[in-house]
Amino acid sequence: MTPPRISGRSPGRRDLLRGAALAGLAGVGLSACAGGDGPRRTDSVRIILGHGAAPGNPRSEGALAFQRLVAEKSDGEVEIQILGQESVGNDSEMMVSVAAGTLDMSINSQGPFSSYVPESSLIGLPFLFESSAHAYQVLDGEIQDSIAALAEEKGFHVLGFWDNGMRDITNSVRPIEAPEDLAGLKIRTPDDPMTIDIFGELGANPTPMAFGELYLGLRQGAVDGQENPVVNIFSSSLQEVQTHLAVTGHKYETNPFVMSTTRWQNLDPAIRTVIEEASVEAQQEQRRLMNEQSEEIYAEFEQTLEVTHPDRALFREATHPVYDRWQQKNPEFFEQITAAADAVRAEHQESAS
Repeated sequence: MTPPRISGRSPGRRDLLRGAALAGLAGVGLSACAGGDGPRRTDSVRIILGHGAAPGNPRSEGALAFQRLVAEKSDGEVEIQILGQESVGNDSEMMVSVAAGTLDMSINSQGPFSSYVPESSLIGLPFLFESSAHAYQVLDGEIQDSIAALAEEKGFHVLGFWDNGMRDITNSVRPIEAPEDLAGLKIRTPDDPMTIDIFGELGANPTPMAFGELYLGLRQGAVDGQENPVVNIFSSSLQEVQTHLAVTGHKYETNPFVMSTTRWQNLDPAIRTVIEEASVEAQQEQRRLMNEQSEEIYAEFEQTLEVTHPDRALFREATHPVYDRWQQKNPEFFEQITAAADAVRAEHQESAS
């Protein structure tokens, strides 16, 4: 599932970048010119991008698209070096590194991001969104602007919210048809207060665990199950160690694409433009892949796992107390995001009638 090559280099970008003040931002070397013209300086910027996704995952493929787009738009003057599969730490560790400026950028996860920007947890309110498309309409505007302003104060420049999908539940104990079927199950969650709250309310035993440790944890029985979008389940082969899938769509999550504010501020404006343009196009590609792969994987899982389609209304009612608690924590942002979600939902219902 390799994304198609994306073109779109802006004309004249090379001339802009050649005049950029890049010394100290990345490696600056000397190379000899053929014909005895003597040494010339070759300025280039190297930006390190970390993420935790497996190869083939839309987050990984989106990172590759971003890398290619930046190279094309800068005529090779800016290089994105990708370090994936948690090779520079798990998502929480990468957020620490980006905040400290020791890692340039990360396509991260909502849970670790919310430890710096608590308001972003409310994106994951249970059943706030009907679909990923619903979430895009809400997030790509004032909601993102509000969160980005808060993140800037904590050392993160937000380049966009990539799609981490509608989340479903797998386990190796029993099929999930109703909320009470989760009672007592040890469910791995990300280190995300919202997800932990949801599964605690449903009667499960939420168990935070790094994603890189999840396959082994499931295989060894350290946890009974987990919750993720199906593309994450498939790309990390979690279906090999699970037997039941419940298509609950209980919450939506983003992959915040963030850059160190310090590094961002030190970049030449022309390079910032390249990064912004490339991040928008790569986000579109990542979202397209997320939706395309989700459809294919659901069809495959119907053949290989025991799949249930629980009544979402039962789970929505069971998790209603979560809304009351989180409204008290961030009342203003709670009102903003729930009103935006309701407005888009009403538009969809009106157009369908």
